[in-house]
Amino acid sequence: MVPLPRRVIGLLLAASVAACSTLPSANRTAGTPPSGSPTAPSPAAASPQLPAFELVLKDAKRTDAILPVWRREDRTWLELPADIWDKPMFLSLRLTSGIGESGLFGGLMASRYGVAGKPQIVTLRRVGNQVQLLALNAAYFAQPDVPAQAAVKSAYSPSLLGSTPVASALHPTRGSVLVDAQALFVTDMPGIAMLLNRAFRQNYAHDARNSSITAIQVQPHATTIEVTNHYATPSLSSATPGAPLQPGAPATVPDARSLFIGVAYDLSRLPQQPMPTRTADQRVGYFTTTVSDFSRDLDRRPRKFFINHWRLEPKTPDAKESAQADATAPADPVEPIVFWLDRSIPVEYRQAITDGALEWNKAFERAGWRNVVQVRQQPADSTVDAATLGRASIRWMTNSNPSFGAIGPSHVDPRSGEILRAHIAIESLSSRAIRSLRSQILAPHAHEDGASQRCEQGDLAAEQLGYALDTLSAHGGLDPDDPQVQRFVLAYLKDTTMHEVGHALGLRHNFRASGLRPLRQLADAALTETQGLSASVMDYAAINLPAPGQTAGAPFQTTLGAYDYWAIEYGYKRFPVAREQAELAAIAARADDPAWRRALAYGTDEDYAGGIDPQSLQFDLGDDPLAFARQRVAIAQDLLSTLASRTLRRDEDYSILRRTATYALRDLARTSVVVTRQIGGVSALRDYPGSGRDPLQPVPAATQAQALDLLSRNYLCGNCLLLPPALARKLPPDFLDRVETDPLAAASASGASWNQLVLELQRGVLAPLLSEDLLGRLVDQGELEQGHDRFTPARLLGGLTAAVWSSSADSPARRNLQRDYVNRLALLVLRPAIQARADTRAQVRDEAQRLLARLRNAQRHAEAGSATKLHLSDCADTLQRALDAPLQRGGF
Repeated sequence: MVPLPRRVIGLLLAASVAACSTLPSANRTAGTPPSGSPTAPSPAAASPQLPAFELVLKDAKRTDAILPVWRREDRTWLELPADIWDKPMFLSLRLTSGIGESGLFGGLMASRYGVAGKPQIVTLRRVGNQVQLLALNAAYFAQPDVPAQAAVKSAYSPSLLGSTPVASALHPTRGSVLVDAQALFVTDMPGIAMLLNRAFRQNYAHDARNSSITAIQVQPHATTIEVTNHYATPSLSSATPGAPLQPGAPATVPDARSLFIGVAYDLSRLPQQPMPTRTADQRVGYFTTTVSDFSRDLDRRPRKFFINHWRLEPKTPDAKESAQADATAPADPVEPIVFWLDRSIPVEYRQAITDGALEWNKAFERAGWRNVVQVRQQPADSTVDAATLGRASIRWMTNSNPSFGAIGPSHVDPRSGEILRAHIAIESLSSRAIRSLRSQILAPHAHEDGASQRCEQGDLAAEQLGYALDTLSAHGGLDPDDPQVQRFVLAYLKDTTMHEVGHALGLRHNFRASGLRPLRQLADAALTETQGLSASVMDYAAINLPAPGQTAGAPFQTTLGAYDYWAIEYGYKRFPVAREQAELAAIAARADDPAWRRALAYGTDEDYAGGIDPQSLQFDLGDDPLAFARQRVAIAQDLLSTLASRTLRRDEDYSILRRTATYALRDLARTSVVVTRQIGGVSALRDYPGSGRDPLQPVPAATQAQALDLLSRNYLCGNCLLLPPALARKLPPDFLDRVETDPLAAASASGASWNQLVLELQRGVLAPLLSEDLLGRLVDQGELEQGHDRFTPARLLGGLTAAVWSSSADSPARRNLQRDYVNRLALLVLRPAIQARADTRAQVRDEAQRLLARLRNAQRHAEAGSATKLHLSDCADTLQRALDAPLQRGGF
């Protein structure tokens, strides 16, 4: 067969792609469907063999909705009106029931960032007697009157979510037809089988025969089809020795071969008039809707960024008129943002959660609105899901293990960034069991990946709360039922609710906000209670613990910060259309003003995840990261020393001591991240020209040297974090919890040793410092710095070697750390990355040679046959082999 030319193949493929939607801009004529939506054949082409409409629905009952629903026993049909074809609607998915683990939690909204099951603009298309439910491609568009529209139509495909044959002939007067709702929605549209297989590596599949539609809920804003899906696998794979990825199984179901997941499909009309868009600004932290507009070839880039926010329109005509003239008169919205509190929230926590949500009204009032955020309680006898009562809700979750603490996702209209619904979830374990240690060992790395879009503020703040309560208990015998404990818990819940409602309003994390105050102000109780700890509640701020012997400020952020007021002003203040862009630019420009820089500083998940920005930090407080770290280290050391003399009551068990000690170690691990980010760090500022600052600012060499010294003295020194043997013997695991979570571990006499936990912490410190990325940044900083005082890879490596090998290898704990350091150094010599800088490679090799000479010298003075001499010989041999193996180096 003669192969077709590549150009011809491309043309044939383009012609075969199904048509996609062309998303309208804010200036598009209201009510016009997306240009380029699939065009359906006339329903008149239906086959005459289809059964009559009335015959199919004999004895069925009708429920009026966006798409009328007919039900008879276990059968459900949707009536599709004659004018429904190719009209855009919004489909939003959420789980109504789950398995309590692996991200499958009842009440959780589908992620906007997933590859399957995310909220979509959908339309119904009829092809002969087949009805297709299509997800329109809303990310790429061109205006209908430009030639580029044809190119967009052929370039980007919609997706088929489901299909089913037409179930009836046309209605004799309405011209509508019936389709089997079961065939459209009792499917694996959310991709749950894919999630199960990814989580457990078992062959789970959707079982349609044992799945069904369980309820139809009709609200003014949406029709909800609730489905219970069954997933099963005929057998469970067992572990393979030596395999890097082992299969697992859900631990929360009676039989891991079978489980049910409830899914709710909320189908609603899109707003007839897309909300006017508001342009995003890089200095103000909003989630954004991004679309590629190919209408104008001369635009610098086709991508447009709109902030995600709720539609607020003034209720009274005079307020609407003032919006055109002044836009400063306070106004009530036509449709407020109402959060329904799920009936499952414990009564004693409802007021704190309500207060957290209503706190945002203070910011809206400054932006010219009244009564925007409202809270209503679901009646105790209500039988429906709180998420169906309105556009926003707050629910309580009982997951087997904490996964996020709290989360505030939202679904948006991709045409404009309008938030259509938001459902917040709070995990009960984050408050009910904050006094329990939820893991007996540290994670493999103390440095966490911040690239994920999910919010972990609630879970990590709950851990911080547990640490604070244990610290108070260790010093003063705090009883779990003490009123102070309840005040802490309620403050945590208000803080967490404010944070998640902020997400629901469109705001992103702001990890620079915690640098607002000098450390001394954080001990001022009156100041921190009334004005907060941080510039924003959207930060992951550390719980405010007093240094030993000092007074305590407020533990949590229970009021909005200056940044929060400013961000709400940018996103929600009304302006006359002609002045809007200029007014928004003026608001955003405050961030460049020296008087506002600290209060309005912004850095988010990408800034944190990159590991570069030394000011975008999690679980820090104050304007001096190293001063904060020194105080936090002192708190942990004081707590550990107190444990050695603590006497337990006869009704307590030793797991209390282990929990408290591990809380301290976890906090030290998080603090180490604050310190290591000062080494090789470069602040990436979002300033515009004219601010007087360069956008890229490396950490001064003196500060980097201080950070290395802090790590050397408190994390890598000879006796760092060692416990007296008498205390170490009192740190057994939680035996019952261990058996429950991992029966195989019950054969072990004890959990991980304290020294092993310390080693994991130290590995977490060494991992980023001995990475190609950080060493390369130290070389690159020479391009940004002036003068000769530079913190080079040689200074870092020399300092680390001095710290790790500062004391003799006379203890197993010390030898373990030294062995890990040698392994990492040898790996850098053996396998430098292709992109490794020449200076990095040379300085790494030089440091390895220096350490090798030091080890050879130490061998001569070590006692023959001793563990120390054997250890020194082994480490020296590793370095020698690495230096002598040039052919294994992968950097050429």
